[in-house]
Amino acid sequence: MIRNLIILTIVLFSSLRGDAQTDSVYNYKGKSMIRYFDIEEFKRKSTTSSGYDCVEGDMRVSYLKRYDSKEKVIGYTEWREGISTPYGYYYEYDLRGRLIHSITSFQAFDIGKECYYDTLGRIIKTIDHDIPYKFTLDAFIEKMKNEYGYDVEDRKKVNLLERDEGKEDLHRPWYEVLCTNEPNGLYGERFLIDGTTGETLYIERDVYIDREGDGKYIEDMLAGRPVTIQEKYLYEQNKTRKGQRKRVRAFGESCLIKAYIWV
Repeated sequence: MIRNLIILTIVLFSSLRGDAQTDSVYNYKGKSMIRYFDIEEFKRKSTTSSGYDCVEGDMRVSYLKRYDSKEKVIGYTEWREGISTPYGYYYEYDLRGRLIHSITSFQAFDIGKECYYDTLGRIIKTIDHDIPYKFTLDAFIEKMKNEYGYDVEDRKKVNLLERDEGKEDLHRPWYEVLCTNEPNGLYGERFLIDGTTGETLYIERDVYIDREGDGKYIEDMLAGRPVTIQEKYLYEQNKTRKGQRKRVRAFGESCLIKAYIWV
């Protein structure tokens, strides 16, 4: 009985000691922290005073010092960008290499949950970038693949990919993507997709990829004509509504004339 109590005491003490080490800010590497910035390796590999760039697998990676407004070093950053895919990962670390901030991106916009961490690696704040979009990114990817034959996860086939809550234009969330049939193609197709319903709102065919070299784009812009796909969609919607009102008015006038003749 006494022997069993001694063994139990030793096990409990070891467990508590292990937990204390895990929670210790000096023992976070490979334990309580989700990620850890290896400062010594950073010093060895840095090619400039700010850090270095490299390629790791299918990722372009930048390891840099992080500065405040007074140019004082306050930590480190790690930016990972897919070479063949549009996924990116951004991490911020403090001066001890502890993770304090993380963001996942897809092409030009943030996705999923942006997280902030305390010194023990525990999440203390999150921002969910997917909430405004009931038509999810995964659903958008599948739609483009199944309905139009475009793999928007292939960076070589996508020239532009954005999403926005649409507060300043459509007043509803949207996705915009410009795809080409071949890598580095000169022309492509531009799509505007409703970020709530998944409906295709507008399609532009034979879009010249290089806007700055597109004479028609410059001409339209200088003339005040719609140039963005959002502007073109709203213009067509407005034109359709005007046409409908005109037909309704004509129908009403026709009915009045017929009624007058009948009387």
